[in-house]
Amino acid sequence: MQPTPLHLTVKEYVTPEKFDFWKEYGESIGFRYVASGPLVRSSYRAGELFVQTLVKSKNRSYL
Repeated sequence: MQPTPLHLTVKEYVTPEKFDFWKEYGESIGFRYVASGPLVRSSYRAGELFVQTLVKSKNRSYL
């Protein structure tokens, strides 16, 4: 598993706090759900997580 010339070099290490920051920022500008983490890609379970978030928010509004 040694890097080869085909691998990109690491530009920076992103800390868990930075992922938390981007999650909070996304939610603060209106996103209903933000998946932010080192192994998350843009389409990562997007539909499933969005629907779960909608259901949770509707359940809270009925309480």
